[in-house]
Formats: sequence, structure tokens, C-alpha cells
Amino acid sequence: MDAGPDKGLDVIGQPPDGGPKTAVQCKRYAAGNKITSRDVQQYAALRQQWDDVEGVTIVTTSSFTKDARELADRMRVKCIDADDLAQLVQRYDALDILEWYDNGKSK
Repeated sequence: MDAGPDKGLDVIGQPPDGGPKTAVQCKRYAAGNKITSRDVQQYAALRQQWDDVEGVTIVTTSSFTKDARELADRMRVKCIDADDLAQLVQRYDALDILEWYDNGKSK
């Protein structure tokens, strides 16, 4: 999202060929700092802040508690943990994004 108040949202994504938009909340957490069910409940509400957003995805460099994953399933929230994220970076050959981030996110 642009600089400024993001209402708790980091990205709004949409497939290149169109389709429903997804609100993405990213959390850079240490390994022991897990996403909880309370976090899932809070981030699930992101879809209500925009008329054209249908999905919610939470991405973390850590992991999710068991309760958080169960609630996410019930609330139709997609969870991407550190292992999933590493696999996506590798699958889409996106190491340049990590370098960009590591270098201070300059354009």
C-alpha cells in the first residue's frame, strides 16, 4: 500500500488475468512469535474495509498456532508461514524481491 495509514493492510493483490482481490497482511516475526487466533480474527476483518476485496491472506516469517490455523480455515483466511514463503520465493524465482527488501526497499 502507499505510504500513510494503511488501516492494517500491507497489500491488495489481484491475479494478473483479473478475479477477486485479496487483502494481504504481512508480519515479520521471529520464529517463536507465532500468529494467534486473535490475530487471525483481527486480520479477517480486513475484507470488510474495501468493497472489492473478497479474500484475506496472512503472511508471516514465523508460523501460526494450531488454534489460529483452525480459525483461519473457518473464516476462509489463507495462511502462509515461513516455510510456505520460502517455497514461494523459490518457486517463482523471486530472490530479487528479498534483495530489494534487504537493501532498504528503495525503488
